[in-house]
Amino acid sequence: MNPSVHYYNAKKYCPSCRDYVRYLQSIDSSFCVECGSKVRLFSTADKKAFLDGLKADKAAKKDKRVS
Repeated sequence: MNPSVHYYNAKKYCPSCRDYVRYLQSIDSSFCVECGSKVRLFSTADKKAFLDGLKADKAAKKDKRVS
């Protein structure tokens, strides 16, 4: 596996562009290559879905241990 291939395909969510975009990484933040705004890992909807999935997995594991 060539790590540089994955690095160049990495995307984060830009709230200004309202899309997942390529980004430039600095020491403290990441910035959209299209508009220059700060980007974040997930959109709000995707973050909620991710956290809901974690909660469901945690509950399933807890139920498995009880039975």
